[in-house]
Amino acid sequence: MLNQIPIDFPLLVISILLAATLAAFFSGLFPYPFGFIILGFALIARVLQLRSRA
Repeated sequence: MLNQIPIDFPLLVISILLAATLAAFFSGLFPYPFGFIILGFALIARVLQLRSRA
């Protein structure tokens, strides 16, 4: 499934921000993963948009 989805700039940025948020949470910098839900929904929405376009 993932090999059919082209990696574009917004998808890459959202993924990096989500990974950085989770890394900061697991390292103890944030008491709660700020933006985890929003970035997760943005990532899902972008992937669905790319799938519907193809």
